Parts: sequence; C-alpha cells; structure tokens
Amino acid sequence: LILIMPDTSPRGEGVPDQDPKAYDFGVGAGFYLNATTDEYATHYNMLDYITQELPTMIASKLPLVPGKMGIMGHSMGGHGALTIALKNPGVYRSVSAFSPITNPMDVPWGQKAFTLYLGEDQEAWKEYDSVELVKRYQGPPLRLLVDQGTADSFLTEQLKPGTLKSACDESGIDLILRMQPGYDHSYHFISTFIQDHLLFHASFLTGVLRWCPDEDVLPAPSVHSSLEEVEPPETAGLEIECLAAVAFEPKKLLELVKVKVAPPQKGEVRIKHVSVALCHTDAYTLDGQDPEGIFPSILGHEASGIVESVGEGVTEFKPGDHVIPQDISLCTSVRAFTGKGVMKADGQPRFSYEGAPIYHFMGTSSFAEYSVLHAE
Repeated sequence: LILIMPDTSPRGEGVPDQDPKAYDFGVGAGFYLNATTDEYATHYNMLDYITQELPTMIASKLPLVPGKMGIMGHSMGGHGALTIALKNPGVYRSVSAFSPITNPMDVPWGQKAFTLYLGEDQEAWKEYDSVELVKRYQGPPLRLLVDQGTADSFLTEQLKPGTLKSACDESGIDLILRMQPGYDHSYHFISTFIQDHLLFHASFLTGVLRWCPDEDVLPAPSVHSSLEEVEPPETAGLEIECLAAVAFEPKKLLELVKVKVAPPQKGEVRIKHVSVALCHTDAYTLDGQDPEGIFPSILGHEASGIVESVGEGVTEFKPGDHVIPQDISLCTSVRAFTGKGVMKADGQPRFSYEGAPIYHFMGTSSFAEYSVLHAE
C-alpha cells in the first residue's frame, strides 16, 4: 500500500479564517468541501483538491496502479472520506473511517462550518452530509468500515454513528460499525485499530482476503492468505490435468471429464478452486439462451480459490494467495477476449480435452478444479 496523508485545509498567505482561530473551522478544519460563500470560496476547495488535484499530482510522482484507490479518515477527515466516496461512486474501491462526523447538518460542528462555507441554504448542505448522501446513493455496491469509541466525549453531540447506521440499513449499504468499549477520540484509538483498516483496504485493493470484521465468526484459516512467502508448487509452468464439468452442447447435461489446463501466460493467474457456487447465468447459458454462449465450455463464475501459479508480469498475486475469482466479462481491457472464451495473451483458451479446445466462460470457468484467469 502507498499511504497519502493530505492536509485538512488550504495553507499559505492570505487564506481567510476566523479570529480567533479555532480547531473546528478554517485552517483547522476545511471539511473537505468546495466553499461557495464570498469569503471562503477562493481558497477552500478541499473537495477538488482531494478528488482532482492531489490524485493527478501523485500519479505523476509515484508508481500507482490505475483504478485502485481507497479513502479513509478520522473525525472531520472521516466525514470527508465518507462523503467523498459517496459523491464519487466507483472511484474508491474501499472506504473506512474512525469516529466520523456522520450527520454534520444536525450537529454543532457541521452547522457552524456549513453556514460559514456554504451559506444558509440547507439544501446545499446535503451535498456534504454522509447520512443524506447515503439516502440517495445510486452507485455500485459499497461497504463501509467505521470504528467508534464508546468513551468518545463527542459521540452523542457531534458524531452520531447510530444515525449513519440507520440510513445505511434503510438504503441497503453494507456498514460495519464497530463500537469499541472504553476508547475515546484520540490518536491512541486510531493506532490500536489501524491495522484492521489497512488490511480491510488491502483486501479490496488487491482481491486477496486478509481480514474479517468479526473475530468470533472468522472463516476457517483456509480462506485467508498467508503473509509469508509460499514456494511455487511443482506444477508451476506445467500443464495440469484435472476434473471439470464441461458443457459440450447447449441443453445437454454437463459431463464430468478430465481436462488439461495450460500454465498461465503473460498477465494471467492459475488458481485451484476451493468452493464453487451455481448462478442462474450458468443455467441460462447452458439452456442456449446466451447469444455469446460458446460450446464446448466450462461454466461457473462464482467461487473462491488459491493461486497456484502466476504468469509473466503478474506482481499483485503470488502462489498461496486466497482469492475470489471475479466475473470480468464487462472489464473493457479484456472484454473482447472473455466474450469469445479465450485469453488476451494469445487469443486461445487454456483448457483442452482430448486435444480439442474447451472455452472459458465469463473470464472465470469455476466448474473445474483449476482455471486460468486474467490478473487485471
């Protein structure tokens, strides 16, 4: 992970502020919005700074992976992380916060800041209120992680995590709200639980499951990736023979046969499936209704598995990683190939049976003990 720590507010000569200065406004708290009032509109554009200026600058300086970005924050910064993610659906793969101001329109900190930054129009305030943004969120599925200390002196008057939970429950947004007994609003609270947040973000950014929110219901160790290096198996670079349920023709039962799975090529990952699920899309294709249905093929696109080996240029995954294969049939970088049941590297499938090609399904093909997927 690369951690970028932006400031809370604009800096420099001529930046307006209250007199006397206060920690909850101005150079102490920019609230990650674009101000509209005459006094503050010129300098206080922290929303644009975080979403436009800063990412552009960072991309020119650091080796970032395009499209893989998360956002997190504490207190007023937690408010910023939540609102920015909700206002920019699909931009941030992971979102978390410590002790965020969840409903600033309804608390003294937010009412003071919004009046000075945005004026008296409370409809404008709703654009920077997490609870209001949750109510009308229309983006891709989103999971939020929020930690809140029960001994926080600002809990009931300023933070109101329960209001955020109610809004998420009503809107169907997945919120993991952890009330941590005895913790206050301090940096000691953050330092205690920051590892959980980093592992949470790493899981979304890398596709490798490394963390579960409830220790009492942790899955079996087999679904967690080891942080230790794993030696490549003896099968790496070799063809593997394994069982697969093959759809040889539409409207015909699947046949359980032994197929050969070629090693991964450039930009590919070969995985061993651990568990597999059935989806109506599989039945739809087998029934011959899918216009892109190709036969013979190996169906299935919902599964979990372990990385067996990786192809040239793959650095995000390594043997031993526990992963969830993702249907990438709509991913524009490989769509032209997954729609034809082949791989991008050479336009050929990695499966074969009795010397004849067996095609991939939705870039996944989980109805086989082993499969080869695009890493991207």
